[in-house]
Amino acid sequence: MHGNRIPELEGLDPQAPPQWRWIHRARPDARRIGILSASFNPPTRAHVALLEAAQGAFHLEEGVLLLAIIHVEKPPAGFGLPERLEMLRTIARGRPSWSVALCNRARFFEKAQALRAAVGPSPELFFLLGGDTLIRLFDPQYYPDIPMEAALESFFQTARLLVAPRPPWDLPSLERFLQDPARAPYRARIDFLQLPPALAEVSSSEVRRRLMHGEPIVDLVPSEILPKLARRKEGSL
Repeated sequence: MHGNRIPELEGLDPQAPPQWRWIHRARPDARRIGILSASFNPPTRAHVALLEAAQGAFHLEEGVLLLAIIHVEKPPAGFGLPERLEMLRTIARGRPSWSVALCNRARFFEKAQALRAAVGPSPELFFLLGGDTLIRLFDPQYYPDIPMEAALESFFQTARLLVAPRPPWDLPSLERFLQDPARAPYRARIDFLQLPPALAEVSSSEVRRRLMHGEPIVDLVPSEILPKLARRKEGSL
């Protein structure tokens, strides 16, 4: 990295067809790949716990921390893409089966399309997300240019979902949500992971709030990135 510039971010065009870019590839031979796509603004202990839990429960040979260069909602305030990418590198460095990647698209069916083109037809793909993101996946407002059903069919033909309930969406409410006739056909491609309640409530926004007020964050973020976050001054986010 040169100053605040990361060469790997260059040339990723959000207007281009879906593009996938490996920043660090740990297991090119993996047959079962788990992908945690988030804004990582900044990464939290919940992010790490979710990927670790998924690897253990579903025998995933590779875990991918995926940073999309755009977001489906308003661009998040806080840490810039170069900072977040560097934190993801730091986290993956100490985990031999973890990779880091970038994608130029925000929607899951496009991320899955880009990854499938990058790894070929054989590996099984498992996208990890929180219960709140599952709700957004089925929201028509995020598909103004394509029928939502077509986007969902494309995604679920390519990958499975591993979902961690988080407030206000607990497991029973998510199950009820998926019983709707429009969503029920995809239920067989969705599995759930239960995180400890204390971790399920950890959020990047709470980390940023504490940093703004000079409050401790040691219980919220991976220890590897604490030195990077400690350099942030109060009110700098």
